[in-house]
Amino acid sequence: MANRLGGISLSEIEAASNEQPFPVNAGATPGERFVLRISMLVATRLEKGESGGVAVFLQSDALATDAERYKSNFAPFLANGNDKITEKVWLSNAVLGGAYALDVDCGNLGSIFVSIQDAGFGKLPAVVIDWRGEVPVGRLYSRGIAELEHVQDVEFAYHEISEDSLKDCLDNFHRTSLQTPQRVREGHAEAIWTDSRKGWPAHRPEERIQGKLIQHLRARYTKHQVRAEEKNDDGIADLVIFSHEKSVTGKRIVAKEWVLELKALADHTSTGEKVPKSAIPAAIEKGLTQAIAYREKEHAQRAALCCYDMRAEDDASCFDHISEDATAEHVVLWRWYLFRSSEASRNANRSERENLSRVQA
Repeated sequence: MANRLGGISLSEIEAASNEQPFPVNAGATPGERFVLRISMLVATRLEKGESGGVAVFLQSDALATDAERYKSNFAPFLANGNDKITEKVWLSNAVLGGAYALDVDCGNLGSIFVSIQDAGFGKLPAVVIDWRGEVPVGRLYSRGIAELEHVQDVEFAYHEISEDSLKDCLDNFHRTSLQTPQRVREGHAEAIWTDSRKGWPAHRPEERIQGKLIQHLRARYTKHQVRAEEKNDDGIADLVIFSHEKSVTGKRIVAKEWVLELKALADHTSTGEKVPKSAIPAAIEKGLTQAIAYREKEHAQRAALCCYDMRAEDDASCFDHISEDATAEHVVLWRWYLFRSSEASRNANRSERENLSRVQA
């Protein structure tokens, strides 16, 4: 029968897939795998007592070819954690299947980036680890050290994600991947506009934003897990951020820290139809209700309603009608405006600077 595969019906396959969720890191990009592999390596080296110094990891999709361009030493078992990683610049593929230690002077911190660019590797994704403090801290240059503005923090040690930390991460995501149509293209995000000039969003823009945001969160919070579309009795939570911990009695537990509910606010549909103004407050109120419900069902500590405003008007007052309820329910409200062109973004920045100058004068 057309609706059966090897004696198993399509409905049985659907039911089985719904009961068995995908692995947490299913669909991880090479960049995500690269950062997570480095995080695992740092943890191993920390257990072995390594500390002090700086390490740089460069991600190459053509490892052998790139290694031939610069003097280096091959370390086939770097991922095992038996080799010291600090005071070196490493060239590796996304899974650390093998790595080359480049002949770069790491004693002079100011010259490391210059040496990498001189070697022709300035556009390779780079993870820089500063281990001169008690805890190693990292920075991911997703487009290479040649473009320093495309950078985000990477946390190699576990700590509970604070509101300030998460907001900083989401602000960075907006700035580098969503703020203008040009940023969307530069960030290699799935198109979120059908026609940005006309204000027509792509079909289901929340899902497109969600897909890129997962990558951003995973790259920063390497000791946490991020799962999308988490099903519960009240519906489907957009994003859940959690960690694997141990209770005071030593039992293994899953600590769910944040539930994020995403909403895209648009005044047109993907086909250009006008969206009634009354639909926006209703969508925001629904988002708050979902954030509260999903936090309770997921037994999470915190919840945030994250709105990505694609409307013609940059309306910072859109939360006014729910702010008191959100405060009472301890739900964080965050909004980011998505400009329809780079020119509009530049004009807004200029107006903001002029207003600031007048206030200071």
